[in-house]
Amino acid sequence: MSVHRSSAWPLTWVALTLITYATLHPWSGWHWPEPQAFSWVLPKLPHEVLNDLIGNLLGYLPLGLVMCLAFLRSGVGALRAALMSVAFGSGWSYSLELIQYALPARVPSISDWTLNTLGAAWGALAAVTIHALGLVDVWHRWREKWFIPQAGHGLALIWLWPLGLLFPPPLPLGQGQLWPTLRVHLVEWTRDTPWQSWLLPDDPLLLWGQLHETAVRPEWLGWSEIATVALGLMAPMCVACAFARPRVTRMLLLTGAVLVAVATTTVSTAVNFGVQHALTWVSVPVVWGLLLGSLGGVVLVDRARTTCAALGVVVLLGLIGLIHLAPVDPYYAQTLQAWEHGRFIRFHGLSRWFGLLWPYVALTWLLVRLFQRDGGA
Repeated sequence: MSVHRSSAWPLTWVALTLITYATLHPWSGWHWPEPQAFSWVLPKLPHEVLNDLIGNLLGYLPLGLVMCLAFLRSGVGALRAALMSVAFGSGWSYSLELIQYALPARVPSISDWTLNTLGAAWGALAAVTIHALGLVDVWHRWREKWFIPQAGHGLALIWLWPLGLLFPPPLPLGQGQLWPTLRVHLVEWTRDTPWQSWLLPDDPLLLWGQLHETAVRPEWLGWSEIATVALGLMAPMCVACAFARPRVTRMLLLTGAVLVAVATTTVSTAVNFGVQHALTWVSVPVVWGLLLGSLGGVVLVDRARTTCAALGVVVLLGLIGLIHLAPVDPYYAQTLQAWEHGRFIRFHGLSRWFGLLWPYVALTWLLVRLFQRDGGA
């Protein structure tokens, strides 16, 4: 068995998080269900919506796929891996359906549970088919040649990075502006307590403005935007070079990062503001930032993996610091509200959390890499 740490397990936990978040959204109005309203036998709804049926079927397919691959990667037999994946997916779906009794905005349904189970089964079947065709073994051989054994979580970070870009950040590629959102939630959680006064300004109406008040002088805003875009592009490059082995693999990953950054930001802008505005995010500072970030990636190609991890820590700290100095975007609050209510790509605002948290998770992973011994680093 390969000593490489599989990225299928981290992706399994991400899939579970996505499913749980979407199933229980909006996560408000919790109440203890009345005894006569609760039943271990899920009810059949009188009316079914086709989009919901398709969503329930397809929503669990990735979970069944990555979980079955994770079991197979761990040495479990194909039949047992498939049965375990379907059983877990079905049990998880049933548990979430029961929890919906405690949410006024959600309605449990036996149809949802049946389709969720079927989706998990389809995903497990796809995983077993891929394994039987030998494609998993091919990927393992490539991975052993291209990446270090501890690359599993790093690969998951790279694959999840574009999801955070689907929600438009304050500046292009400027992920990680966590404090404003965290402060708003802290104000909500400490409502009617003595601690709320520590978080609120004297005039609560100024809260949003204070959260985004820029500390950069106007004449330096352009340079700040250039640096933010450059660091935002270099962040996934540093993560990739911290686990990639051959030079050609690094070049492919760095080129892919540039293409994915441009494509995802364009799609996000088009979806949020209209196709006619798809390229309005491109400006002179942004182009300079992309250019400098690409040149920074070239520097990483021949650096040792430990050096890339250390540079990644510096890059991410710089990105987090700069994005918290970003000025107010007049369209940002409106876009934020639209995403919170689940418009566009229907993650109910979850993509925004990917963008907010990705730099911190990547920073943690890079710090762990720096303290691990890796021969040939």
